[in-house]
Amino acid sequence: MNKYRIVFSPTGGTEKVTKTITKFWNEVKDVDLSKTDLDFSSISFTKEDIAVIAMPSFGGVAPQLALDRLARIKGNQCKCAIVAVYGNRAYENTLVQMEDYAVEAGFHVIAAVSAVAGIVIKKACSVRNKCELYI
Repeated sequence: MNKYRIVFSPTGGTEKVTKTITKFWNEVKDVDLSKTDLDFSSISFTKEDIAVIAMPSFGGVAPQLALDRLARIKGNQCKCAIVAVYGNRAYENTLVQMEDYAVEAGFHVIAAVSAVAGIVIKKACSVRNKCELYI
């Protein structure tokens, strides 16, 4: 059994949440859905594998780019937990969208999590000093 983190995290918040969820897993392999040079159709899992699939929620929906990339992966009944990370408003339909795409890609969804993380984009606009971003 292999363990995977499948993450779309343009600002880093979703990645932090996912690493917290999997911090007691050893030998975790990462699939970065934000990479532009990765052939997602070449990625496949087995029924014995387990994964966490995480995406941010923007305006109550998952980023279409992340969903499209997830759809190209071959889940092969890999068990997974889906994680919607949101900040300043509700996550609304994000988990439903993620489940639909994960199931269509062949994953077996066994859990769902909604998690709150800071909105880095808004924070970057509101700080006086760039160093405050890293506190």
